[in-house]
Amino acid sequence: MLARGNGCEMGMKPSSKDLAVFYYQLGTMLQAGVSIRNALTSLQKTGPRPLRKTVAFLGERVQEGEPLHQAVAESPRCRFARLDQHTLAVSEQSGALDVGLLSLGNYYENLARARRKMISASVFPAFILLAVVFVSHLPALVAGALGQGNYGLPEYLRDTVGFLILLVLAGGAVGWLVRTALKTPKLDLAMDRFIRFLPLVGRVRFDYALSQWISSVRLMLKAGFGVVPALEYSSKTINSPQIAHAYDIARPLIDSQLEVSRALQASGVFPEQLIQFWATGEQSGRLDDMLDRLAQHYEERWRHSLDLLSSWLPRIAYGLVCVYMIFQMANLLGPLMGAYTDALQ
Repeated sequence: MLARGNGCEMGMKPSSKDLAVFYYQLGTMLQAGVSIRNALTSLQKTGPRPLRKTVAFLGERVQEGEPLHQAVAESPRCRFARLDQHTLAVSEQSGALDVGLLSLGNYYENLARARRKMISASVFPAFILLAVVFVSHLPALVAGALGQGNYGLPEYLRDTVGFLILLVLAGGAVGWLVRTALKTPKLDLAMDRFIRFLPLVGRVRFDYALSQWISSVRLMLKAGFGVVPALEYSSKTINSPQIAHAYDIARPLIDSQLEVSRALQASGVFPEQLIQFWATGEQSGRLDDMLDRLAQHYEERWRHSLDLLSSWLPRIAYGLVCVYMIFQMANLLGPLMGAYTDALQ
């Protein structure tokens, strides 16, 4: 759930849009040479309105000498994701906090853009579905009002409003089951694998997770961490059970002195192109450059997949509308066909 309104409620997660603006503002100010204390003080007045009380809390803790990532973890009003805390901790340790903040800003901007695309692509098909549901039952309602049947307003509301309520409840139940499974040990991996095999949706989700995983590894390597700690922390903080499981498979192989690229390949999860780029980086000693290219490639790829999914959403919705109309026509023609058959007999 996203916190809306005038402020972030206790324990709630801020919206992606507000987080993107906050991280961009803070990162830009630090890049310009403003101290983090002065930057947070300024953002109490100029930052996103729903986050201003949280920014005031962060400013107080930083004034007391706490690092920003620790203040974020202790924030009582807004619940920051583990990815945020991890990225800030690594950035502060490397002395490149501005880079980490801008990276988070880019992450949340992409997330907000993805949600806007999905919503905008679903609005018109949803309107068409609503119109079809209500209009398809109007002839029966009119006929009932003229005394040509027993179909009245209660039946009309049952078949329209009742149907839509059941549809929303079913969609909500499916969404809740998926989210619950992804948070439940032993079920999360199976659900993540199932989602990956779904057309378009699985590709968007996996490409997005892979893009964030590569960016996290790259950031940690630039911060001076070793490859193994970078892989471990990144795999555990990115919300992808498949990637976390792949690292669990690769870790013993890496400990046995196997090259990281071959260990990742043995997991059977990572794409061949990623393995090839990683191997090239290992052999040339330019792993940072290869990771930069991979991060850019998979960010472009998941955006393309998202555009493709957005273009298919209306088509899927129209297909469902056609199926619904055919079903309603069959229901209307059934009694007529029965009467015609009786007349022939």
